[in-house]
Amino acid sequence: MSFDVAIVGGGVIGAMTALELAEQGASVVVLERGAELAWGCSAGNAGIVGASHVLPLATPAAVRDGLRWMLRPDSPFFVRPRLGVVPWLTRFVAAATPAQVERSTQTLQAMATRSAARHAELARAGLDAGYRQGGLLDVFRSRPAFDAARAGAGEALTPREVAALAPQLGPGIAGGLYHREEAHCDPLRFVLALGAWAAALGVSIRTRTEVLGVRREGRRVLALQTTQGELAVDEVVVAAGVWTGRLARELDLALPLEGGKGYHVDVEAQPGDPSLPIWLHEHRVVVTPYGSRVRLAGTMELTGTDQRIDQRRVDAIVQAATRALPALATRPPVHVWRGLRPCTPDGLPVIGRVPGVDNVTLATGHGMWGLQLAPVTAELVAAIIRAQPPELPLAPLRADRFDPPWRAVTARERGTPASAGAPGAPAPPPAARTR
Repeated sequence: MSFDVAIVGGGVIGAMTALELAEQGASVVVLERGAELAWGCSAGNAGIVGASHVLPLATPAAVRDGLRWMLRPDSPFFVRPRLGVVPWLTRFVAAATPAQVERSTQTLQAMATRSAARHAELARAGLDAGYRQGGLLDVFRSRPAFDAARAGAGEALTPREVAALAPQLGPGIAGGLYHREEAHCDPLRFVLALGAWAAALGVSIRTRTEVLGVRREGRRVLALQTTQGELAVDEVVVAAGVWTGRLARELDLALPLEGGKGYHVDVEAQPGDPSLPIWLHEHRVVVTPYGSRVRLAGTMELTGTDQRIDQRRVDAIVQAATRALPALATRPPVHVWRGLRPCTPDGLPVIGRVPGVDNVTLATGHGMWGLQLAPVTAELVAAIIRAQPPELPLAPLRADRFDPPWRAVTARERGTPASAGAPGAPAPPPAARTR
């Protein structure tokens, strides 16, 4: 069989993109190497789908904290020392200038705001993902940290007001910020519900199918070579998370993706637990209620593709959560999870055409924000494939923005747009069929 679009990766980005394209009339196949959708990092996180906390990873504060925490394996942000991470860290520091951070923040906030509205629309349409718009509470133990944060978004609360909103919190709270419009959902339920909806529209979902390579002719990929045989394609979307880099290299594109390992610990819920997510600022841990479970999620560990569980980091999450919410201290974990989040040095996702290849679009590098940004990412990918004007600028997200100058010169010499996928770049004819 051949399809209009083959999507490599069955995480939240791949599943949402499949649904978006199917709704527009395309025939779509999703290729997921795991046993089910959301086999990678999409299955686990705090589940927040609002816009208030969506910020670039690379900031002056992140650089400062990273240096301060580098020798603490239990810290909220830890870099495992190795030579392979040095080039990524160099770009990370370079992207943390105030001007770049401001530009990146504007880009992410525009994406997150549009995506949050789409999450609400999906919930109203009946997507069963446990969506609830009940707000988000930031809690601060440090008065200076609270004073610095209260100048931003959110309604500032006194310790008494924080206690009224979340009486489960223990003593020692300096203040809080209440984000009324924030929402949350269960990330695994979200991806599985997307997959079921997409399958009902005719999307073919093939699990246990790994893409091994491509068959290319000139500026087009003609087929994907998979563990289930060769698949002819018109368009390809690569949404394989941290594993995208290997396939990109076959297309002569070097993507500086680093695996940012995150963890969550689920414990049983009990009557009287918090009714809204609580973000513990100093420890970068989020406590999210999920009906029968309470999820404790957090930390960022740059480890490449190492998927081992570091018990020190699990313990640090549990200790931070139980210190803030003493009632959780007696509950043993019912599930411990980790996943590799695909992180770019500047903290922006990669969404755009592969330079020199007319029918391959990348959708990766969302870091911690894959769940939040999945709906808007799917809209942008669909616009690229159908050669329609995107709702948001694509230039900051282009795939070759990390290329050294000499690669841009080479691209011009061979007639390849150096910023393919950006507004104004030549676009291929739409591949999706209109029903």
